[in-house]
Amino acid sequence: MRQPILRAKPAALTLPCLLCCVLFAAAGTSVAANTPGHFKSIVFGCHSDTLADFESFARRAKQSGATHIVLTAEDLPWATWQLDTPGDPYPAWAMSNVGLLKVSPPEALKPYLPQDYADTVIGILRSRCAVLRKLGLKAAFTTFEPQILPERVFEAHPLWRGPQVDHPLRSRVPRFAPSIDNPDVLALYRESIRTLLTACPEIEILSLHTNDSGSGISWSGGLYQGPNGSSLYRDRKMYQRYHDFFAALQAGARDAREGRLEIDAEWVRESAPELIAGRLGPGMAVANLEGPGATPYKAEVGFLLDYFYPFYPAQGVPLPVRYLEELEQASKSAAPRLFYLTGDRFNSDLYFQIYDAFVKNPTHDEVSRLQLLRAIAGGYAGEGSASALLDAWLALHRIQRDIALVDFGGTVFYIGSVHQRWLTRPFVPFPEELTQEETQYYRKYQFQARSEDRARDLGDLQGTRQYQGLGGAALSANLFVRMLSELDRARGDLRTIAETSGGDRRQRHLLLDERLKVFQALVNNCRDAIEYQHDLESIKGRNLGRAVEFQEELTDIPEWRAIKDVARREIDNSSLLIELLQSQKAPLLDLGKTSSEENIRVLGPDLIDQLRKKIKIMIAHWEDYERLFIKEGSETPKSTAIPR
Repeated sequence: MRQPILRAKPAALTLPCLLCCVLFAAAGTSVAANTPGHFKSIVFGCHSDTLADFESFARRAKQSGATHIVLTAEDLPWATWQLDTPGDPYPAWAMSNVGLLKVSPPEALKPYLPQDYADTVIGILRSRCAVLRKLGLKAAFTTFEPQILPERVFEAHPLWRGPQVDHPLRSRVPRFAPSIDNPDVLALYRESIRTLLTACPEIEILSLHTNDSGSGISWSGGLYQGPNGSSLYRDRKMYQRYHDFFAALQAGARDAREGRLEIDAEWVRESAPELIAGRLGPGMAVANLEGPGATPYKAEVGFLLDYFYPFYPAQGVPLPVRYLEELEQASKSAAPRLFYLTGDRFNSDLYFQIYDAFVKNPTHDEVSRLQLLRAIAGGYAGEGSASALLDAWLALHRIQRDIALVDFGGTVFYIGSVHQRWLTRPFVPFPEELTQEETQYYRKYQFQARSEDRARDLGDLQGTRQYQGLGGAALSANLFVRMLSELDRARGDLRTIAETSGGDRRQRHLLLDERLKVFQALVNNCRDAIEYQHDLESIKGRNLGRAVEFQEELTDIPEWRAIKDVARREIDNSSLLIELLQSQKAPLLDLGKTSSEENIRVLGPDLIDQLRKKIKIMIAHWEDYERLFIKEGSETPKSTAIPR
């Protein structure tokens, strides 16, 4: 899977420079004016389960010209201790983000933060940096800042309290980030980064994601709670706030070692980021605009977080068309840094091949992109099946574009099938009647901070209802039908390839077909959940109950047949998924390795048992559908069929 595909480098020209030369040659007049050394940093990143995986990826990335490797790809231990209040799901968004203050806590914070967590994470980071040191590579570090701290910190140090950063529809407890306007807080960050870079001096690039996922900048218009923070600093200029924060971090880096520390703040959602960037120094950026000229800071291809993987929680479904399109677009950027991020770790070799092929022969239009991808497909499927594999890749590309249309704070598969446990919770006509025994295996993992009525509503996704009503249900249903059609096409191509292949090549395409079957089950699950809730609301809202004397009077009610049909589809869909998971040893879905790793954002290792429980509960409540239509007090309909 991870065998490197080597390509010799010219003796007099490094691969980073070669990349720049070929990119600019293909990018047109405006880009060609840049020097061959335009991309001074080429940053690769991938999810790594082990140190051996990390080293293997770093070695392969170096062959493709990488100068830096991302250390943090949501593959470090999660800070589950941040889920400190039963019933409040919001810290689930923050616990996967390393956080400077919780990974390398300054002395003043050590009484409030678990040192064993910090020691574990720093130990992993130190080991990864040792690998990079051996390979002659540098490191990039991603985090969310300023990140929430336990309330006990602000009780002890009230002037450190910064903005409220939780989402008002998705939290039950107010959560606050520290105030980076306070000089004492800046000193905390300076000490923290000094400790981190003393242990990991290879870190030269720091990417901060803010105003999201438990982080936020005081008085920013991008905060979910609206502009807020310490009233003592309300009138500070926003550029001064960012500048001083970045400057404190860079000062801490200088305390630890010689060399640069470049910092960019992403997802700031400021109304005029160019005005902020214009008052920053070089190596400081906001919203991808670097100071002091507000010029592009980086070009980015791909993603690292599961949040951005369109097929999640399915695993191993490739995105070659998207990667090539984004790489071509990145080649036209005037930014001096290129980030190439392969969050889909099961296909990293494919993305390396795309990168290397583009370096050798850049694409510039639809035809050249298809030609490059077909050449790569030939290596995977054989020349005779190259067009079939390319056809499958194009179908998957169309699917992921449709998925973007059902992405509201996360794809429907992520925030529906996983966060709301559509995949494992039973679909029943009276969910309020389920016992605690029937709900406890999934309810505790729902990302739901509002009422229990909202939690029982399949259509309520983290406090919002994106698929509500006839229009929402109809539009999403049309998209799901189109996705299923494209999946059938891709799977047909893969089966054709497998029939004419042997050995490892055959097994590789059969495995991808199995993975597409699993994703097909996710599409069906989301379609069923949205349709079921819409049918249930329509039935209850129209008061369709009536006296029923004969079997035919009940079975002639179209709504009765329709909702039971959806429920039966979901039972069969769950049964098929069980069979798929049992028959394949390779990873098909992202599951926690142990029961302790199951959480709001990750399915548990006992998924098969949970699916069986879902089916059992649905069958136990199967006769409840009649109560939707038979008036209270009337008798259960009796069959009028002639006895045999």
